[in-house]
Amino acid sequence: MEKQYMGRHKKEEDINIVEESNMVQIEKKMGEQFFDKKALDKEIELTKEQIERREKAREVMREINKSSKGVIIDYGNTIKPFERQKFGHKSLDTLTNGGIKKGQCSTIWGDPDCGKTTIAYDMIATCQKEGGIAAYINMEQGYDPEYATKRGINIKELIIEDVITAEQCLDSVIKLCDAKVVDLIVIDSVHGLSPKGEQYDGKTEEIKSTEKDTQALLARKLSQFFRMSAGYIRKANCAVLLIGQTRTAIGGYIALETLSGGRAIKHYSRLILHIRKGSKADSPTEKVEIDGKKETKIIGFPCVIKVDKSHMEGCIYLSEIIVPFVSGEGLKD
Repeated sequence: MEKQYMGRHKKEEDINIVEESNMVQIEKKMGEQFFDKKALDKEIELTKEQIERREKAREVMREINKSSKGVIIDYGNTIKPFERQKFGHKSLDTLTNGGIKKGQCSTIWGDPDCGKTTIAYDMIATCQKEGGIAAYINMEQGYDPEYATKRGINIKELIIEDVITAEQCLDSVIKLCDAKVVDLIVIDSVHGLSPKGEQYDGKTEEIKSTEKDTQALLARKLSQFFRMSAGYIRKANCAVLLIGQTRTAIGGYIALETLSGGRAIKHYSRLILHIRKGSKADSPTEKVEIDGKKETKIIGFPCVIKVDKSHMEGCIYLSEIIVPFVSGEGLKD
């Protein structure tokens, strides 16, 4: 194949070589300009007016910090980078490039019995082994001290909270973070939260009939919670892990599994992992002897973990891993 190039006929491979050479030269010049610009920036001398404006800005900052409660205004280089809370599994920590961020919310969600709570237990155990304090909010009343101990959790040091309403749960998260007494909070599950308005009728606090509709009430409460709690969670350097349940989105041409709870949970979660069971053919197995014959027995399922959202460096959106999950033992890296 030939192309017209610079008034002459040249073969396509020759054109590619020329174009590649040109691109190298352009990139080299751009690099030189970039470094020259950096050098120029260092040599820039501020005018008297610019110096005075900077000093005025510092004065205003000091005044704001002194007079306004709860306000901290400072320069960008004073903000510490986010630390990570590890999962305690090599595969998950590699997928997320070191675990979830402390000072922010993260979410794992999926079908029932796909390993979500076990993963949360393992993270709690890892947090405790690193000297941290963990809290577990038992919204579904599924906390099992025997299984928690088996997963390596020191249950004598684990803070367990049983609450009735969503407001009690969410307020306690803010209070724990405001006091800066915890390093990890697990809410199991966010869809187990029941707002007060869903349970009680008005100020009488009579138990409300299930006939009454409370559509989107939880989504509104979660939105309010995230707005209120973001600053407290960051200042406490606390990792908050939300466990979510799969919901089926209806109304379209295809029924899709999705994370419900409103837009706020998707917006404020800096990491969202979707967990599901993989193909039965990929299940972990072991050889057992039955009536003198060796047979293959399925002992778990392939746990597929996919990155649904990532605002973390090194954790790639839509990346996916498959890890064997052995019943009673958890993930096997």
